[in-house]
Amino acid sequence: MATLKTDILILGAGIGGFETFRTLSKLLKRHNINKKITIVDENNYFTFVPMLHEVATGSIEPTHCAIPLRELIYKTPHEFINARVEYINPEKKQVTTHEGIIDYEFAVIALGSVTNYFNTPGAEQYTHNVRSLISALKLKYELLGQLNNTHKEELNICIVGGGYTGVEIAGQLYDLALREVTQLYPHKKMSITLIHSGDTILNYMPKKVQDKVARRLEKKGVEILLNAKVSKVSNDAVVLADGKTLTSDLTIWTAGFENIGPHYMDPKYCCQKSRIQVTGELTMPDFPHTYALGDNAEILDPHTHIAYPQLAEAAHLEGRYLAHHILRTIHGKKNTRFVFHSKGTLMPVGDWYGVAQIGPFILFGKLAWWIRRTVYVMFMPGFWRKIRIVFDWTVHSFGFRHLINLKSDTDYTD
Repeated sequence: MATLKTDILILGAGIGGFETFRTLSKLLKRHNINKKITIVDENNYFTFVPMLHEVATGSIEPTHCAIPLRELIYKTPHEFINARVEYINPEKKQVTTHEGIIDYEFAVIALGSVTNYFNTPGAEQYTHNVRSLISALKLKYELLGQLNNTHKEELNICIVGGGYTGVEIAGQLYDLALREVTQLYPHKKMSITLIHSGDTILNYMPKKVQDKVARRLEKKGVEILLNAKVSKVSNDAVVLADGKTLTSDLTIWTAGFENIGPHYMDPKYCCQKSRIQVTGELTMPDFPHTYALGDNAEILDPHTHIAYPQLAEAAHLEGRYLAHHILRTIHGKKNTRFVFHSKGTLMPVGDWYGVAQIGPFILFGKLAWWIRRTVYVMFMPGFWRKIRIVFDWTVHSFGFRHLINLKSDTDYTD
């Protein structure tokens, strides 16, 4: 296998890895530092995961939340390698991929997580998720296939998990049911059931938000089942722990995610939750030139000693912090530890309705939804990309969703 060398290696182009590269490349150029960054990812694009539930329901186009990685390195001295990471050896400062071996000076591990099915029989085989662009498109095409099935007058959809993603998908689906299904599929009825194992949805949100969002979902026709644990999933049903069986033509799994540190690294470097142990500066304890962030890192709050939440906002801020940390390390300067302070929570519940929690203030409705969309657009790189997305969204708001099935005879694979 070929052996390559690079100065700064970023493994994974999720939100954390993407922000590390974007910030660090600007800093290196500004300070005239001749260091090469290499991004490694098994996909050739960056995906803004928090928008995938809208891709799956046709509210936005796939290109609105995906960026070709080669665009990021265009006219830069940096490099992108389309490869799968197989093993990371921080002692040798070496990474093995299926395309070859890469030696590094600095490495940032940002490989994310995968869906956690909690060993539920049939869950992995018979459910859909929105953890990747391909899985979101799979869900969309299955949804369209069910709607176009003339042999069924009713489409029953079960969503497992009442966290952010589950609620966001439920909100999109009820809008789809109230508008597109009513007008474009008048012969079809769609029922939506949200199944949650806890005693309230949106566990991490204030009670005011929990109650108001629950009332809105139920008012729109979503059935919410609380304290309900799924024990089995089949092709056409969801079985609960109490023995109740729910008919389900389409089951969406949003119940949690699984950390995968031991998949690509010696387990001795990972904690019990399969996340990589790091210091307050996001470096591995014995390897100060190897960093980890996002879902795959165990980052503890210095005051509570509780791990920071695995949220997109946290990964974004961690990526920005690491870029500055690497720059200061190159200059031989000391660094302060990373501290996460959330600026707030922005969550859509269907089109034109959202929740914005900013400090002690909580907003509901169109303004909250608009703030969330605006923040997302500002996150995307490039002036013309921002203009195109805003234009597309504005025009699209006057028409129907993107309900075109482009699936070919070849099935998509994750």
